[in-house]
Amino acid sequence: MNPIDDVRAARPAHLGDTEVDQRTRQAELAYAMSQGAPAPRRRSLRPVWGLSLAGAAAAVTAVAVFGAGAGGGAGGGTTPAVRSATGTAAPMALSAQQVLLMAATKAEGRPSSSGTYWHTESVQRTLTRAVAGYLVVEEGRIQSWVSATGQWSRSQPLGAQPATDADRARWEAAGSPAQIEVEVPGKRTRTLTTEPGKPHSGHHAGKEIFWLGRNVTMADLKRLPEDETALKRWLLRHYQGHGTESGAPMGRDAWLFQTTAGLITDMPVSAKVRAAAFRMLAGLPTVTASAGVTDARGRSGTAVAIETESLAPDGHAAGKGTLQDRLIIDEQTGQALARESVVVEPGGLQKDFEPGTVWNSVTLVKAAWTDSREN
Repeated sequence: MNPIDDVRAARPAHLGDTEVDQRTRQAELAYAMSQGAPAPRRRSLRPVWGLSLAGAAAAVTAVAVFGAGAGGGAGGGTTPAVRSATGTAAPMALSAQQVLLMAATKAEGRPSSSGTYWHTESVQRTLTRAVAGYLVVEEGRIQSWVSATGQWSRSQPLGAQPATDADRARWEAAGSPAQIEVEVPGKRTRTLTTEPGKPHSGHHAGKEIFWLGRNVTMADLKRLPEDETALKRWLLRHYQGHGTESGAPMGRDAWLFQTTAGLITDMPVSAKVRAAAFRMLAGLPTVTASAGVTDARGRSGTAVAIETESLAPDGHAAGKGTLQDRLIIDEQTGQALARESVVVEPGGLQKDFEPGTVWNSVTLVKAAWTDSREN
């Protein structure tokens, strides 16, 4: 199969024989050239994972994970194998921009759906250090049902466990305590339990549920621009030079990445708006990519990321460290898998963690419209 045939094969069926705009053509070409020649009599299937994490779930205490090394260095290329004429595999780098354009094309082709409630489920994990010295992962599940008039949520602590085999050995040497005292930066300590807690339900009455630099409603999401340039302009009207959750200074690109990643993962926007968000991220020059990144559920995807400054324990001043805010996506389906915060240079709240530590993650389990909700 020659490259032109590769491009035709990669073209989504819903586009038919109509004229292709330049940005779609670029995405299709990048996708086709990354696949290489197909092996005879073999077919590779990838699972389709739902989007998740309603923006309103941010009101629940964030939790996270200790994981594998940080992804995305300078240059930000992924390296899928491409077969040469001799049959040997040669690496071909895909930039973060190409990965995001591919994801945009796939996202744009997904069928639309509707319902009474936008239902999401996520598992959140936090890495912390026990007073005894070993690392502990605290985990919780959050579900949310959002309508035009409010949000219903259910959260459940899933318990805390030693982060690694070495940490478990130290925990067992301490008598395998069911109550673990952990350090809290800027505070004293708090106590975690290894047992799951009882589910807690809540209800927030109000139309402003989601966050896009300001509080927005379902109606606002329906009116978002479907063009990446117009979407970027709409978002930047609310950029004030600092982070979305703190008063610490934050550059424009990092702010756009953080806000747009939330739109991609959290919000019930149209396929065209989600595609525009991917394309807008592709236009940020500081975004990098890493292939073959595994999320906390064991799913493999490509991470696109941007570096940000860590925060000091007061949550406002810079912590003199560097983090990587990364979004793991399956670019072949346009689906988001997880959001992760990775330590690049220890400092601030992450001063005791080694570089490469995934200290915070939200793993996306499902997101879909439904006509019913759980009480």
